[in-house]
Amino acid sequence: MKFQWIFQIPLEDVRTSPDVGDGCFLCGKKLKLKKYQVHLLTNGNLISSDEPFDNSQGFFDIGSECKNKLPNNFYFDSDS
Repeated sequence: MKFQWIFQIPLEDVRTSPDVGDGCFLCGKKLKLKKYQVHLLTNGNLISSDEPFDNSQGFFDIGSECKNKLPNNFYFDSDS
């Protein structure tokens, strides 16, 4: 089993719009491509792991502008 440090940041520290609709999960802007995602937990934190995790709400699409504002280990390439 590979050990990996897991970090969390509160969603309210990085979300810029409460009304996201079907756009970017962090700012709400319309997405041209669904290329990046963040992993959200039920406690409202983003997590720095793309592995299955207890209390995960799943992965949500973000845009490239928001990706650039996050630490490298807090966004993941979308599989779609």
